[in-house]
Amino acid sequence: MKLAIQAICHKGLVRDNNEDAVSIGGVFLRDSELDITVSTPSDGWFHLLVSDGMGGHENGEEASEFCLAEIKEQLALHQITPDNFEDEIREAAHYISYKLNGLAAERGQLRPMGCTLTGVIWHYGRIWLVNAGDSRTYRFRGGMLRQLTTDETERGITGDPNASKLLLNCLGGGTDGHLHVDSLDGKLLEGDVLLICSDGLNDMVSDDEIEAALSDGATAADLYRMACEGGGVDNTSVIIAKIL
Repeated sequence: MKLAIQAICHKGLVRDNNEDAVSIGGVFLRDSELDITVSTPSDGWFHLLVSDGMGGHENGEEASEFCLAEIKEQLALHQITPDNFEDEIREAAHYISYKLNGLAAERGQLRPMGCTLTGVIWHYGRIWLVNAGDSRTYRFRGGMLRQLTTDETERGITGDPNASKLLLNCLGGGTDGHLHVDSLDGKLLEGDVLLICSDGLNDMVSDDEIEAALSDGATAADLYRMACEGGGVDNTSVIIAKIL
């Protein structure tokens, strides 16, 4: 599968530091951009992943970087095998949570470091969707945007849309870290666009606005600018990958 990929990861307009992180086939991005075309291997691995360090917790930037580095390492060392991908990638998520929680305990952190994870992994001829938390993976096809992941959040007891958002799942953060894994085999077609992002995009820009922008050929940088125009209150990561 050939992919035209654009990615951007920046701190936005308000935050002092960037707790987001992006991995494009193992190439780490933070406060930077990338524009490449690649072919996914049939006898190896490739991934498009976004991880968002938990706001308000200590060392969120360390958590997101460790998460992406650990997944890259396990894939590169073949610790995650084709026959047992689902079980082993979930076990990798548990290990990431265990390590992050342990580091926080050693340092005496009051709020353990944690992060979200979302994206797509190509692994020996299979395609997998992975997700933990509220970062999002979408598919854009025929002018229509569809969210493939489910936000693991709730907003206050009353359901007030203006209430603070509570994250119900993550990696680390004092939890065991549950990773959702679903097959995308046969669900991606030539011309489809994958959009993978942190909530710094979708909290600032509605799905309808994103859909209209992609219909007009928006780039990852365009979507980042829209998030900034909407307030830019959070770190923002955007990956756009068009299937050629």
